[in-house]
Amino acid sequence: MSDALVEAFRALSVANISDALDRLGIPGGCLGLVPLATGYRMVGRAFTVRYVPVGVTRGTVGDYIDDLAPGTVVVLDNGGRLHCTVWGDILTAVAHQRGLAGTVIDGVCRDVARALELKYPIFSRGRFMMTGKDRVQVDAMQVPVSIGGVLVRPGDLLVGNDDGVVVVPHERAQEVLEVAQQISAAEEAILAEALAGTPLAQARARHGYHALQRG
Repeated sequence: MSDALVEAFRALSVANISDALDRLGIPGGCLGLVPLATGYRMVGRAFTVRYVPVGVTRGTVGDYIDDLAPGTVVVLDNGGRLHCTVWGDILTAVAHQRGLAGTVIDGVCRDVARALELKYPIFSRGRFMMTGKDRVQVDAMQVPVSIGGVLVRPGDLLVGNDDGVVVVPHERAQEVLEVAQQISAAEEAILAEALAGTPLAQARARHGYHALQRG
Protein backbone atom coordinates (compact mmCIF):
# COMPACT_ATOMS: atom_id res chain seq x y z
CA MET A 1 0.00 0.00 0.00
CA SER A 2 1.49 3.29 -1.07
CA ASP A 3 1.79 6.33 1.16
CA ALA A 4 -0.26 8.20 -1.45
CA LEU A 5 -3.15 5.81 -0.86
CA VAL A 6 -2.96 6.30 2.89
CA GLU A 7 -2.98 10.07 2.37
CA ALA A 8 -6.02 9.80 0.10
CA PHE A 9 -7.97 8.07 2.88
CA ARG A 10 -7.01 10.89 5.22
CA ALA A 11 -9.36 13.21 3.31
CA LEU A 12 -12.39 10.97 3.88
CA SER A 13 -14.69 10.61 6.86
CA VAL A 14 -15.05 7.32 8.68
CA ALA A 15 -18.77 7.44 7.86
CA ASN A 16 -18.12 7.67 4.11
CA ILE A 17 -15.64 4.80 4.29
CA SER A 18 -18.15 2.74 6.26
CA ASP A 19 -20.80 3.34 3.60
CA ALA A 20 -18.31 2.27 0.92
CA LEU A 21 -17.56 -0.92 2.84
CA ASP A 22 -21.31 -1.58 3.07
CA ARG A 23 -21.71 -1.16 -0.68
CA LEU A 24 -18.89 -3.61 -1.32
CA GLY A 25 -20.08 -6.09 1.28
CA ILE A 26 -16.96 -5.80 3.44
CA PRO A 27 -17.30 -5.92 7.27
CA GLY A 28 -15.30 -3.00 8.65
CA GLY A 29 -16.81 -1.16 11.62
CA CYS A 30 -15.11 -2.01 14.94
CA LEU A 31 -18.05 -2.29 17.33
CA GLY A 32 -17.58 -0.83 20.79
CA LEU A 33 -14.28 0.98 20.17
CA VAL A 34 -14.36 4.72 20.83
CA PRO A 35 -11.75 7.50 20.83
CA LEU A 36 -10.17 8.52 24.11
CA ALA A 37 -11.00 12.13 23.23
CA THR A 38 -12.75 14.04 20.47
CA GLY A 39 -10.82 15.57 17.62
CA TYR A 40 -8.57 12.59 16.87
CA ARG A 41 -7.79 11.70 13.28
CA MET A 42 -5.93 8.44 12.66
CA VAL A 43 -4.96 6.80 9.37
CA GLY A 44 -2.31 4.13 8.95
CA ARG A 45 -1.38 0.51 8.41
CA ALA A 46 -1.77 -2.13 11.08
CA PHE A 47 0.89 -3.77 13.22
CA THR A 48 -0.98 -6.45 15.15
CA VAL A 49 -0.45 -8.02 18.58
CA ARG A 50 -2.61 -10.77 20.09
CA TYR A 51 -2.85 -11.36 23.86
CA VAL A 52 -3.94 -14.41 25.87
CA PRO A 53 -4.22 -15.06 29.63
CA VAL A 54 -0.93 -15.90 31.33
CA GLY A 55 -0.08 -19.56 31.75
CA VAL A 56 1.89 -21.43 34.39
CA THR A 57 5.02 -19.92 32.85
CA ARG A 58 4.28 -16.24 32.59
CA GLY A 59 5.24 -14.36 29.46
CA THR A 60 5.45 -10.61 28.87
CA VAL A 61 3.09 -7.98 27.53
CA GLY A 62 5.55 -7.41 24.68
CA ASP A 63 8.42 -5.20 23.57
CA TYR A 64 7.57 -4.30 19.99
CA ILE A 65 7.36 -0.51 19.92
CA ASP A 66 11.00 0.13 18.96
CA ASP A 67 10.60 -1.77 15.69
CA LEU A 68 7.64 0.18 14.30
CA ALA A 69 7.87 2.71 11.50
CA PRO A 70 6.30 6.18 11.64
CA GLY A 71 2.68 6.15 10.52
CA THR A 72 1.99 2.67 11.87
CA VAL A 73 -1.23 1.93 13.76
CA VAL A 74 -0.66 -0.36 16.76
CA VAL A 75 -3.52 -2.88 16.86
CA LEU A 76 -3.85 -4.78 20.15
CA ASP A 77 -6.25 -7.70 20.45
CA ASN A 78 -6.74 -8.11 24.19
CA GLY A 79 -9.88 -10.14 23.68
CA GLY A 80 -12.14 -7.29 24.79
CA ARG A 81 -10.86 -7.64 28.37
CA LEU A 82 -11.90 -4.80 30.66
CA HIS A 83 -10.08 -5.88 33.83
CA CYS A 84 -6.51 -5.20 32.67
CA THR A 85 -4.75 -2.99 30.18
CA VAL A 86 -2.00 -3.56 27.62
CA TRP A 87 -1.26 0.11 26.87
CA GLY A 88 -0.16 2.92 29.15
CA ASP A 89 2.03 5.93 29.83
CA ILE A 90 5.42 4.74 28.56
CA LEU A 91 4.07 3.23 25.37
CA THR A 92 2.10 6.40 24.63
CA ALA A 93 5.17 8.61 25.06
CA VAL A 94 7.42 6.44 22.90
CA ALA A 95 4.75 5.94 20.22
CA HIS A 96 4.21 9.68 20.01
CA GLN A 97 7.93 10.35 19.77
CA ARG A 98 8.29 7.76 16.98
CA GLY A 99 5.45 9.32 15.00
CA LEU A 100 3.06 6.40 15.13
CA ALA A 101 -0.41 7.11 13.81
CA GLY A 102 -2.29 5.79 16.82
CA THR A 103 -3.31 2.76 18.86
CA VAL A 104 -6.43 0.60 18.60
CA ILE A 105 -7.21 -1.75 21.49
CA ASP A 106 -9.89 -4.40 21.83
CA GLY A 107 -9.70 -3.82 25.56
CA VAL A 108 -8.82 -0.86 27.77
CA CYS A 109 -5.97 1.63 28.21
CA ARG A 110 -4.57 3.48 31.21
CA ASP A 111 -2.46 6.57 32.03
CA VAL A 112 -4.80 8.54 29.83
CA ALA A 113 -3.49 11.91 30.98
CA ARG A 114 -0.32 11.42 28.93
CA ALA A 115 -2.26 10.56 25.78
CA LEU A 116 -4.53 13.56 26.24
CA GLU A 117 -1.55 15.85 26.83
CA LEU A 118 0.22 14.63 23.69
CA LYS A 119 -3.00 14.35 21.67
CA TYR A 120 -1.98 10.81 20.77
CA PRO A 121 -4.93 8.94 19.20
CA ILE A 122 -6.14 5.93 21.18
CA PHE A 123 -9.31 4.00 20.37
CA SER A 124 -10.42 1.41 22.92
CA ARG A 125 -13.32 0.02 24.95
CA GLY A 126 -12.53 2.36 27.83
CA ARG A 127 -9.98 3.02 30.54
CA PHE A 128 -8.96 1.06 33.62
CA MET A 129 -5.85 1.27 35.78
CA MET A 130 -4.96 -2.39 36.41
CA THR A 131 -1.87 -3.64 34.56
CA GLY A 132 -1.88 -6.51 32.14
CA LYS A 133 1.45 -7.73 33.50
CA ASP A 134 1.03 -11.20 35.04
CA ARG A 135 -2.55 -11.24 33.76
CA VAL A 136 -2.09 -11.47 30.00
CA GLN A 137 0.86 -12.11 27.72
CA VAL A 138 1.71 -11.78 24.05
CA ASP A 139 0.62 -14.83 22.11
CA ALA A 140 1.68 -13.64 18.64
CA MET A 141 2.61 -10.56 16.64
CA GLN A 142 1.88 -9.70 13.03
CA VAL A 143 -0.93 -12.25 12.79
CA PRO A 144 -4.63 -11.80 11.99
CA VAL A 145 -6.53 -10.51 15.03
CA SER A 146 -10.11 -9.64 15.92
CA ILE A 147 -10.89 -6.03 16.85
CA GLY A 148 -14.49 -5.18 17.70
CA GLY A 149 -15.63 -8.23 15.76
CA VAL A 150 -13.65 -7.29 12.64
CA LEU A 151 -10.68 -9.17 11.20
CA VAL A 152 -7.50 -7.08 11.08
CA ARG A 153 -4.38 -8.36 9.34
CA PRO A 154 -0.91 -6.85 9.23
CA GLY A 155 -0.87 -4.08 6.64
CA ASP A 156 -4.63 -3.49 6.61
CA LEU A 157 -5.65 0.16 6.71
CA LEU A 158 -7.30 1.59 9.81
CA VAL A 159 -9.07 4.93 9.84
CA GLY A 160 -10.40 6.51 13.02
CA ASN A 161 -12.14 9.72 14.03
CA ASP A 162 -14.85 10.82 16.46
CA ASP A 163 -17.20 8.18 15.00
CA GLY A 164 -14.89 5.25 15.79
CA VAL A 165 -12.65 2.98 13.71
CA VAL A 166 -13.05 1.20 10.39
CA VAL A 167 -10.79 -1.44 8.86
CA VAL A 168 -10.06 -1.57 5.12
CA PRO A 169 -8.52 -4.81 3.80
CA HIS A 170 -5.24 -3.89 2.14
CA GLU A 171 -5.99 -5.77 -1.09
CA ARG A 172 -9.25 -3.84 -1.60
CA ALA A 173 -8.10 -0.43 -0.40
CA GLN A 174 -8.09 1.20 -3.85
CA GLU A 175 -11.60 -0.07 -4.58
CA VAL A 176 -12.91 1.13 -1.21
CA LEU A 177 -11.22 4.51 -1.70
CA GLU A 178 -12.88 5.12 -5.06
CA VAL A 179 -16.34 4.22 -3.79
CA ALA A 180 -15.90 6.32 -0.64
CA GLN A 181 -14.84 9.30 -2.77
CA GLN A 182 -17.99 8.91 -4.88
CA ILE A 183 -20.16 8.81 -1.77
CA SER A 184 -18.40 11.83 -0.29
CA ALA A 185 -18.87 13.84 -3.47
CA ALA A 186 -22.59 12.97 -3.60
CA GLU A 187 -23.13 13.98 0.02
CA GLU A 188 -21.26 17.25 -0.47
CA ALA A 189 -23.43 18.02 -3.49
CA ILE A 190 -26.61 17.27 -1.52
CA LEU A 191 -25.51 19.53 1.31
CA ALA A 192 -24.55 22.37 -1.02
CA GLU A 193 -27.90 22.22 -2.82
CA ALA A 194 -29.88 22.01 0.42
CA LEU A 195 -28.09 24.98 1.94
CA ALA A 196 -28.69 26.93 -1.27
CA GLY A 197 -32.44 26.45 -0.89
CA THR A 198 -33.24 23.20 -2.70
CA PRO A 199 -35.64 21.03 -0.67
CA LEU A 200 -33.59 18.32 1.03
CA ALA A 201 -35.79 15.52 -0.30
CA GLN A 202 -35.27 16.79 -3.84
CA ALA A 203 -31.50 17.08 -3.42
CA ARG A 204 -31.31 13.62 -1.91
CA ALA A 205 -33.36 12.12 -4.72
CA ARG A 206 -31.18 13.75 -7.39
CA HIS A 207 -28.02 12.23 -5.98
CA GLY A 208 -29.46 8.89 -4.87
CA TYR A 209 -28.83 9.48 -1.18
CA HIS A 210 -30.89 6.57 0.13
CA ALA A 211 -29.00 4.07 -2.01
CA LEU A 212 -25.45 5.41 -1.65
CA GLN A 213 -24.48 2.50 0.58
CA ARG A 214 -26.00 0.05 -1.93
CA GLY A 215 -24.57 1.41 -5.17
